[in-house]
Amino acid sequence: MPIPFRDLTDNEPAGVAAYLRFIDEPGGKGIRGALFIMSTRGEPLEFTFTRIDSPASVLWRAGQARSQAVSRLVKALFESTARRPDVVLAPARETPPTVFAGDIAVEASLCRVAAEDSTPMASAETAQRISDAITLYWVNGLPKPGESPANTVELLVRNQMLVEPFDRAGRGIEEAFAS
Repeated sequence: MPIPFRDLTDNEPAGVAAYLRFIDEPGGKGIRGALFIMSTRGEPLEFTFTRIDSPASVLWRAGQARSQAVSRLVKALFESTARRPDVVLAPARETPPTVFAGDIAVEASLCRVAAEDSTPMASAETAQRISDAITLYWVNGLPKPGESPANTVELLVRNQMLVEPFDRAGRGIEEAFAS
């Protein structure tokens, strides 16, 4: 006779989040990027990665070369994914505000996640304070309560997975390029 049980995940609300990650290569010759898509329970659904050479020239304005490289990485990662997440999150320290304010118009809900107060913000972004340590800079405006992007972020916060997946994406990049 089987052991009686009840599956607690049957009635649990679900959502899908995508995490962007950008890591400079040693020596500054390129940037590695990844798009890690997971459920709000933390289950990996998709991992896409690529790299791009960093334009190294004195002719670029400060920060502009890296911003352009990150924009090109984002385009390649977005084109290569098969899923449309409820929300896309990018680390603010690695993602210049100009990427989504001047280079790429994203139709999905997207926010840059800042863990420090000194993060620059684009004038079109809307700030949402999640805790004393975390601020979200929404690119397309703050999602309305009850909408799937807001629900997904709420589940990520509740499950303590708003920031942690950035580390997993970083480890994924390391492993992907180690071979």
